[in-house]
This record gives sequence, structure tokens and C-alpha cells, in this order.
Amino acid sequence: MVRRFAYHLLVRQLRRVFRRIVWCGPWQPPPTDRPLVLYSNHHAFYDAQVLGFFTERILGRHTTVWMEELERFPFLAALGATPFPADDARRRIRTIRMTARLMTDQPTTALIYFPEAHLHGVQDGILPFPADRIGRLGDIFPTACFWPVALSIGGWHEATPTATLAGGTWHERPTGGEREELAALLTGLRDRPDTDERILLDGHKGPNERWDFAPIGRMLLR
Repeated sequence: MVRRFAYHLLVRQLRRVFRRIVWCGPWQPPPTDRPLVLYSNHHAFYDAQVLGFFTERILGRHTTVWMEELERFPFLAALGATPFPADDARRRIRTIRMTARLMTDQPTTALIYFPEAHLHGVQDGILPFPADRIGRLGDIFPTACFWPVALSIGGWHEATPTATLAGGTWHERPTGGEREELAALLTGLRDRPDTDERILLDGHKGPNERWDFAPIGRMLLR
């Protein structure tokens, strides 16, 4: 009940922040009968919220995400955030073990994972990270499949931006080429036609779409 209400509030917030959230390209999500590690770039404050909405409400999975600063925002635990403090290795290990148990007990679990490890500007592209970083997750979560999903936020010339998602081919095991996969997906997002879109969430219209004061303007500008 608490989780459902928390996601209800999240969706309301996303509608206020974004004009829309869209999916670009082929729609080929992994099967829902096994756990998922969804790995993505981390360029914007709302990345985890958008992806949490995507995995929980669109894919119908039980979402979890490791969060370094969860103690500062403890209410995000209701959305599936779990503690992953940089200065507490024991706490991180407990969270990893808890995630492994969750994947065993609840195969629809989806872990949102940011291999770059921290938020940074989009101009940096995909930051380098060890090739075996996701490979280690394959050893910890042997039943999980892995899916690259790139996230881009654009349309800043409008009153509210648009969040765009695109997924690559999911794989049974980590490949070692996850950074290259994300980089290629991000590049592809810039080149996709608008017709190649699936709307996941419609947000609030901007003032330019909602308001038209032309009748008053004609009176005032005579």
C-alpha cells in the first residue's frame, strides 16, 4: 500500500517536471520470469525516478536501486531505494546480499544500476568504468539478465523537457562491452525520427500549448 502510494506521487511529480516520457526504437524488453539488471547512463537528477517509473509501472517489475545518499532522502526507500554509502563497506555488502535474496524470492525484481557510479554532465558522454564492473554483478546475480537502457533529457527550449529512453539487446550475461553499448544507444537517440516513438507518460502541457491570448492581443494592439 505504501509503495503504491509512493509511486502514485512519483508519477504526479514526473507529470509536472516533464512534457512527456517516450520510448524510441524497437520494444524488446527481457522476459519477466527472471530478475533484471537494467544499467544506464547517469546525466540528470531525475534519471532514477524516470527509470523507476519505467521498470515499476511500464514493465510491471519490483524495482530497487542502490543509493549512496539514501540517509539524506529516506522517504525514497518507499520507491525501492536501498542504502549504498560510499564510506560503509559493510552496509554496501548487506544491501548487495539483500538484493540477491530479493531476486531469488521475487524473480520480477529489477535493479537499476548506474555503472558510471555518479551523476555528471551530459557533455562528458559515458564516463569510463572498469570492464568487469557489471561482470561482477553477473557473478552475484547468476539468474539475472542484463539490459542497457539509455536515457536522454532534451527539449529544454520548451517550458518542460522531454525524457527519451532507448534499449539495446538484453543479454544473459555481462559482455564487458557495456560502456560501448550505452554510448551507441545515446548516439542513436539523437538521430531517431520523432515517428519512432512510443509515449510512456504524458505530462503537463506548457503555457504555449495551453494559453492563447490572441483575442485580448487584438484589442490591446490596435
